[in-house]
Order: sequence, then C-alpha cells, then structure tokens
Amino acid sequence: MISEKKFNKFYQKFNDTFPNVILSIVDDVVFLDGELETYDEIIDAGFLASKLKATGVVNRIALIKYHEPPMKVPPFADKSLEGNSYDVLIIGGGITGTAIARELSKYKLNTLLVDKESDVGLHASSRNDGVLHLGIDLKTNTEKFKYLRAGVSLYPQLCQELGVPYNNMGQLITFSKKWMRHFMFLLSHKAKSRGLNGMEIWDKQRLLQEEPNVGENVEFAAFFPEGATICPYETVIALAENAIENGVHISLDTAVLGMDVADKKITKVMTTRGVIYPRIIINAAGTFADKIAAMGQDQFYSIHPRKGIEAILDKKARERSSSRAISMYRGSADRRKDHSKGGGIIPTVDGNVLIGPTAEETPDRENFATDSASIEELFARHHDTLPKLQQSDVITYFAGIRAATYEEDFIVRVGKWTKNIIHVAGIQSPGLTAALGIALAVSGLVQKLSEFPLPLNPNFNPIRQVKPSLKKLPIEERHSLITLNPDYGQIICRCEEISLGEIKDCLKRPLVVPSLDGIKRRIRPGMGRCQGGFCGPLITKIIHEEMNLPYQDINKKGHRPLILKGIKDDTYGNI
Repeated sequence: MISEKKFNKFYQKFNDTFPNVILSIVDDVVFLDGELETYDEIIDAGFLASKLKATGVVNRIALIKYHEPPMKVPPFADKSLEGNSYDVLIIGGGITGTAIARELSKYKLNTLLVDKESDVGLHASSRNDGVLHLGIDLKTNTEKFKYLRAGVSLYPQLCQELGVPYNNMGQLITFSKKWMRHFMFLLSHKAKSRGLNGMEIWDKQRLLQEEPNVGENVEFAAFFPEGATICPYETVIALAENAIENGVHISLDTAVLGMDVADKKITKVMTTRGVIYPRIIINAAGTFADKIAAMGQDQFYSIHPRKGIEAILDKKARERSSSRAISMYRGSADRRKDHSKGGGIIPTVDGNVLIGPTAEETPDRENFATDSASIEELFARHHDTLPKLQQSDVITYFAGIRAATYEEDFIVRVGKWTKNIIHVAGIQSPGLTAALGIALAVSGLVQKLSEFPLPLNPNFNPIRQVKPSLKKLPIEERHSLITLNPDYGQIICRCEEISLGEIKDCLKRPLVVPSLDGIKRRIRPGMGRCQGGFCGPLITKIIHEEMNLPYQDINKKGHRPLILKGIKDDTYGNI
C-alpha cells in the first residue's frame, strides 16, 4: 500500500505536470480522470502515474473531440448458448486463451472458449513475427521474464505433439561499433543469469562466413543458439483443435456484452449467443481485457493499444537475407522510448522473410491500418543490417495491436475485488513465448478457485491428428498418396503448392472456418507472391461444393468482407 506521505508528494508533482487531470487512489489502484488535448499526453499521464508502483493504473482521461470506436461484434446473434452452464469460461481465443484451453483439457472440466472473431488468433496472436524470445532484454523481477522462462522450454515438445513447425535457427544481435566489443563480458554475464549459456561472439570474419549478406557497417555479433521461431497462427489453431479433441467447446463469432455480479462473484455472462452461467471466468481478451474487467466489476488496470506494422517478403528474398533471426543493437534508451525491442529481420518457418515491427501508440484498439511511411521506416531502420533487401521484395504487410498496460508487464492473477475471475492481461511481447508458462499458472489458479480437486481427464491425448503436407513429402510418398486419392494431384495454389485434397481435408478439421483466410491460415493457399489472385476463385468454388454454402455467403474473412454478391449459384461453371 502507498503511504499518505508518498501519495501527497507524488500528487504535487503530478498536478504540476497535468493540472487538468484528477488523480485518486482507491484500494492501492490509481485512477485518472479528466480531459486532455492530445493522446500522447494521456499516455504520458498514465506512465507517470505508474511510477507510484500501485497495484495498477486505470486511465479514464478522455481525448478532447475524440470518441473511441465501439468494439466490433458479429453482425448476427442467436440463442445457441442460452442457459448453458460451464465450469470455466475463457474469453479470448489468442495464444494465451487457446494454450489455457488445452491445458485445462487435461482435466474433467466443462470448458467453453469464446471469441468475437470468426476464427481463433485473429488479433495480436497472428500479427507478430513468430519469434520465441530469449528474454535477455527483460528484468528478472518481472512477470514477463518469469513466464517467458517457464514457457519457452516447453515449445519443442508442444510443437512435436501438435505437428506444427519449430525452427531452432539461433538469433544474432549485431553491433556497429568496435568499442562495444569491450563490454561483451557484461552481455555474457547477463545471458548466463537468464539461463542462456551458449552465447558466442562472432568477429566480422566469422559473421561474414555465416551470414554473407550483412552490411559492411556491422563489426561483430552476439550469437544465441537458443533462438527459435514458430508459426504463431498455425500454433494457435493447433492448440484450439487439440483442445476440442480433448473435450473443450469453442464458440466463434461470440462477443461478451455484459456480466451480472452479486456478492463479489460473476453470476452470469451475456453474449451475442445467449446468457451463460460459468463458475470461473478467465479474461484473456487482449486489447479488450480491461473492458471485460470492468464488466466483471474488477478493473484495476487499463490497456493502452500500441500498433506495430510488419512486412512480409517473398521467399526469393531469403538468398539476400540471413538464415537466422537478426537485429542491430541500438541501445537501451531507444528501446525504452518506444517500449519495444526494436524489431528485426526474421526468416519464417514457411520460408518467407519478415521485417518489423514498428511501435506507435493508438487510441483505437482495432486499428489495423498500414501506411507506406511505416514500411519505409522499417527498411531504413534495418538497412545497415541487411542492405540487399528491397521494398520490391514485399508481397504483403500487416499491423498488430499490442495490449500494453502502463506498468508494461503481464497481469496473471485472480481478481482484486471479484472472486471468480482470473485476469490474463497486458500480454504483449514476449507473450507468444510466455503463453505455455502462463497456461500452467492459470491452470493452478483454476484449481485454487475450484471447490473440489480437479479430476484428470483419462482420455486426454496430447497428439493432434495432422494430415500430411504434400509439398513436404518425399516424391515416392507423394505418388502413393496421389494414387490413393487423385485430389492430391490437382494443385490449386501454385505459389504454395497446395492441392485440392489438402483443401478438402482442411474443411473436415475439428475447427472448421470456411472462408478464404480461414483456409489460408491453416494450409497456406493464397500466401504466395500472387496473394490468392490465382487460387482464390478456385477455393471459393471448393468451399461452395464441400460445405454446400451459397457463393454469396463465402467471405474472405469470416463475416466480412463479402467476395461475391447477388449472383446465381451456377455463375462459376466448371473448374
């Protein structure tokens, strides 16, 4: 708790800086109210308030002449969940929500996961670079570091069980000043104190031997063999599918609209698919976690969205890139200013090159717009590292929103005032790396909140059933598969070499999302250079035939945007 003397001293300093803001403190939670002219001022006020080191900061300062857009919800509603009771309700189907769902599927629980989008992992969990971070930049007394170390070592086995790619290619941090070499003993000590024992220093000659495309301004590099990457959206989908295989219920296109609270417990939850009655609620709602907390009368933190833009380069750019994740050291002051690790250049598990991200505060929680200035910034920032990469290599780009708190740390705990809610909030980078560690911790919290010991699920199977990827098979096995089913011999996506048989298989998986992006995120048709220009119409027709859906009901991404409108079912004719 904050003493009255400390609060009064801080209040004077805060009031001098922000005279139009009212600062109060209740139960060790700081509340900010008022109006300010710019969004930067609102963010600065929140960061200043966080220096009080209270339990959390709730920033309710309004931006003059701005109204925050409402949360986007599905354009339809039904009563498919009306009256249902659940042991556990998980709100949010990102990497943490699906990891928690799979972990809880090890027990005999009636668990429901809901997500307002048409698929799992559509927000931050699929809009990142897929790097499993080392944690060398983190303070060891933070929740971020705690859960990163708990989770990162679990990924090799998880990826094997789920049948998703895991690439342990190592990570390079490059340096442009020779004098920095004298301080590498400090970096080595820091690495060892964080459990990284394999660090090597590569001089310029060794670096050029290993990575001949690095820029001439790079003098040496620190190599960390523990560095690895995964495919983030494929991993989220695999976690969700394995959870379903083990008894978890998942309801997509399901938004949470409100909650009733009595005697400091959430008694019912209102959704777009009806009113449900969960015993325990897990809030893993990403950028909307503070909104969910408020519904449950337990908001002791605020989320301030931070946008990052990344570019995906053609696979041909790999020959002019690095075989390892690589970034340039730019000093701790630069990282603190942007509250970001500064991004890097990443060889993805699927063969592309990814560059980014940027970092920009935004008041809009679903602002996924991109701009040319950010792409130019990315290439300028990383030009000295790999100067042969060009903007003409870009095949697409995207934006993601980090769910940052003003404490810049994870929140993984039982509610402060409401007894049956568990918050998994503020999960930004390295959230992907930490997700499995967080899931273990949340499982423990569920057991503590339960009124009885949780019985194990005797039928739990950690192995996900995975159909073969044709292009990864040896020629002999491809021939055998095509002989058994000629659909595997008909290539629909030429860029990514995806067959008709694989697309049909995709529409029979445990979590079916019959949209172009739903199939793309599972088996990659449309992710190549042409971005679906060739295969898009063919996949639309396959969905129409396999799922018996009218063409006008088949969309690019869930319920928006429409691809075709007002056509007859026979418009496409024959393939």
